[in-house]
Amino acid sequence: MHDLRPFIRSVETIVQRHALENPGEYTRWLTQNESGNRDLGSTPYGCANAANILYTIDALPDAPHERQAMIQVLQRFQDAETGLFTSPGNYETHTTAFVSGALKLLNAKPLYTAKALRKYESKAALYQFMDDIDWAKNPWLGSHLGAGLYASMLLTGTSTDAWEDLYFSWLDANADPETGLWKRGFLHGAPRFHYLAATFHYVFNYEHAKRALPYPKELLDTCIQAYREGACIDFAKEVGWPDIDFAYLLARVQRRAGTRFDETQTILREIADGLISQLLRMDTMASETLNDLNTLFAIVCALAVLQDALPGYIRTSKPLKLVLDLRPFL
Repeated sequence: MHDLRPFIRSVETIVQRHALENPGEYTRWLTQNESGNRDLGSTPYGCANAANILYTIDALPDAPHERQAMIQVLQRFQDAETGLFTSPGNYETHTTAFVSGALKLLNAKPLYTAKALRKYESKAALYQFMDDIDWAKNPWLGSHLGAGLYASMLLTGTSTDAWEDLYFSWLDANADPETGLWKRGFLHGAPRFHYLAATFHYVFNYEHAKRALPYPKELLDTCIQAYREGACIDFAKEVGWPDIDFAYLLARVQRRAGTRFDETQTILREIADGLISQLLRMDTMASETLNDLNTLFAIVCALAVLQDALPGYIRTSKPLKLVLDLRPFL
């Protein structure tokens, strides 16, 4: 068993250190980089990640005025005309889904529907949008569009049942029957892990909507084969978003497939061992990795997945809470 109680206490301290002067405002980073292009002020990803992390470790403030301050700060990032949340360097669908998702954790909503996304309400426009993603060469980045559109529409109150049916019908029709990955016919041109990480984003939409995956057994086989053949990162040497992407994909698809449980458990324990061994060697107050709230959020998400999938293997004072169990999108 891994005892992560001291580490989780450090995580809460890190978030507190990122708090700015005004209540509810957080910076993503504490220090400037060599390029000098980090925004060290209050940003969508600083504030949303603070809420995400505190929710995950069950440390959101209890005081109503503190929670309300966090809500109001997040809501102010939304543009009243378009209904979108934006941040330089990120797709609008990513930022809108990400900040709206943070509001969901606080039992709140964006102030406006995503009017700018209504152009994708028709079947023709939606399917064209999905087809235009660069599935062959940039599927991972493209999933911020394809999965982000669904989460943005849903979390801003813009989607309808009929639209969701169209969305999942497109995904059902375009899943690859042999691998379970997206998109069939376009699984060459990028590293295999990029297709796995992209597929993770669509799987959590299926999980949220409680819809049946098209090819769960084939997808599980693909995940295990990729891990065994070295297509994934070395989870004992690298830390970041791949941890949550693959751990969640593997654990949740195994539940859907209902096969290869022991193999999956072995892999998840290996991932947990590799990730945690790195974390426990880090200087939590000085680490650039841990003091980027965006990366820290990915790490605690991965720990939440692993704790849930491996009962009794990871100890924390309070059970970690996976944000994907409440809302779609990371």
